[in-house]
Amino acid sequence: MKIISDHSFKNWAKNVRFKAPFFTQPETEQEIIDLIKQHQKIRVVGSGHSWSALCESEGLLMNLEKYNKVLELNKPAKTIKVQAGIKLHQLNILLDKEGMALSILGSIAKQTIAGAISTGTHGSGIRFQSLASQIIEFSLIKANGEKIILKKGDENFNAAISLGCLGVISEVTLQVTDAFNLHDKTYVAKFSEVINNIDEYLAHDHFKLWWFPPCDEVVIYTYKRTDVKRNDSRLRQILNDEILSVWAYRMLVKVGNLVNKWRNPINRFLTSQMKGPLDRIEKSFMVFNVPEPPKHRETEWAFDVKDAKELLTAYQQLFTGSHFTFNFIQEIRFTKGDDFWLSECFERDTLWIGAYNHEDKQWNEILNSFEVFAQKHNGRPHWGKEFTVRKNYLEKNYPKYAAFIELRKQFDPEGKFLNRLTSELFGI
Repeated sequence: MKIISDHSFKNWAKNVRFKAPFFTQPETEQEIIDLIKQHQKIRVVGSGHSWSALCESEGLLMNLEKYNKVLELNKPAKTIKVQAGIKLHQLNILLDKEGMALSILGSIAKQTIAGAISTGTHGSGIRFQSLASQIIEFSLIKANGEKIILKKGDENFNAAISLGCLGVISEVTLQVTDAFNLHDKTYVAKFSEVINNIDEYLAHDHFKLWWFPPCDEVVIYTYKRTDVKRNDSRLRQILNDEILSVWAYRMLVKVGNLVNKWRNPINRFLTSQMKGPLDRIEKSFMVFNVPEPPKHRETEWAFDVKDAKELLTAYQQLFTGSHFTFNFIQEIRFTKGDDFWLSECFERDTLWIGAYNHEDKQWNEILNSFEVFAQKHNGRPHWGKEFTVRKNYLEKNYPKYAAFIELRKQFDPEGKFLNRLTSELFGI
């Protein structure tokens, strides 16, 4: 195991950059334990697909991408045990070959399983919780090198969404399901019509929206779980998902960056191209996961879904009534509440809305404006996205915030796993 000094790091979005004094990529659990015992300050990083500075390290930066093996597959019980650095896209393919699948996924599959768990990564579907809900057991290496195993139902299991503050997640056992397909119907409707009939849309197995401000129409995605045979063609995937959705979209985003006044017409054009409608049946992970977007800035907040009509109306007015111009998709999703202490969905079914833009000088002003809106409506920021609120606000909106801080002190009394950001969030 090689340890590199003065390692320059930048995240996927390139908005977080720092130089770590030390960097390494362990390949075994014993190497992880030894590193924890040897170093006074440690942060863990997977694929770096977070916009917040969670991985910034004042000592050792430990990357787990080489710690990515499948340890056990139990087909009768439909469980899989993996090392923490396996990426979601790797897991998707491995499970598919065995006739199984993860029950819920987010839009992107570049993250490691531990990173997705630790930040509350989610998909969309009001009857489905975050990705962490699929965990039934995980092992954690504490600050003193001790390995503990937490099973669903254990006292501290619901602290799994921990931002890497309790220790290093080593092994994860997931409850999976039989492979299934999704019947994807994608079309366009008036934003106001969707807001007025939101409960009907939420009745779908999976439902999300894409919005290109200031359009008065939104793109609607509804997915129905099915065992009906796939009918999506490879030609359509190449043309739509690989050429148009990636290269053509990126070109239009860059064109909009040249002249701001072109952005609104471009967004109307993009919306018009989604009227299709698209009607296809495909493997679940191929529908849940979308083509990789261009690098961009992003904040996303979780709100109580019972206020969806009011929130979406105010959100639409916020973006259409401002001087901002947007050159990126605004994604709106929905998830079921859960019991994880630091989950953005803790004890409430959730509406996810945010702000997204690509390489834009307006970004800091957009972020500030959206955070004012989000705090007014008792939102909770996605830990893996950009946010500026700190402990004074967060402890009022997370009922188990104080309990998590006490647990962090117990697990890591010397603050080995704290960095600048997590100290501001959970330090003494």
